Amino acid sequence: MQPHATPAQPPASGALEPFAPVCGALAEALRDDAFYQAVTIDHAADPALRHRVLAHYFALALDEARAVGEVHVSGADGAALWLTQEATASAQALHGERRTQGLSRLLGPAGFANYVRIAAAMEEQVPGDLRGAWYLSILGVRPAAQGQGLAQGLLRLTLARADLARAICFLETFNPLSLPFYRRLGFTRTVECVEPVSGRTYWLMVREAARRP
Repeated sequence: MQPHATPAQPPASGALEPFAPVCGALAEALRDDAFYQAVTIDHAADPALRHRVLAHYFALALDEARAVGEVHVSGADGAALWLTQEATASAQALHGERRTQGLSRLLGPAGFANYVRIAAAMEEQVPGDLRGAWYLSILGVRPAAQGQGLAQGLLRLTLARADLARAICFLETFNPLSLPFYRRLGFTRTVECVEPVSGRTYWLMVREAARRP
C-alpha cells in the first residue's frame, strides 16, 4: 500500500452520513485497538464523533473487501473482511486507492498521517512468502455478542475455501488475548513485531496452506 492522498480537515459531526449497523458493531468492538486509536486521534476529545468516524472507516473497508476479497457478516453483530488476492492487481490497486482517498477525507490530519506511517511500517514487516497470501484485514464482534462463537463462524467459510485453494492466510493483531483463538483456527506461525508510531507490540500470525492429500 502506498497512500498518497492529501488529508482534509476533520469532518464536522453533522457531515457524516448514517452507516450500516455492522459498521457500528465493528467500531464498538475495535475502538480500543492501538491501530484504530491512532488513526482516529483527531477525534479523541469527542467520543461520539470518534465512534462515527471509525464506523465510516469500516464502511470504506467493507466496500474494498467486497470488491477484491470476501466479506462475511453476522447480522448487526460483527463481520470478517478478507483480501484474498484473487482479483487482478489493477483491481486491487484501484479499490485500495479509492479507500485511501476516502480515508484522506474522513480522518483528521494527524490520524491520516498515522494511517500512512503505520500501514507502511507494517507492510515492511510482512515476510516475503506472504505477498500472495489471503489477508484477514478486519474481524470484530460487538462486546455484547461475544462468547457465542460468532467470530469463529465468521471465519469458517473463508478458511475452508482457503484450504481448497491451498492458500496461505495471515493476519495482524495488537490483542495478545486473541492469540489462542487464532491458534485454534490453525494460525500457528507467530511473528512478534513492534509498530513504530505507537510503540506497541503486535503479532503477525500465519495459517499455512493445507497439504495436498
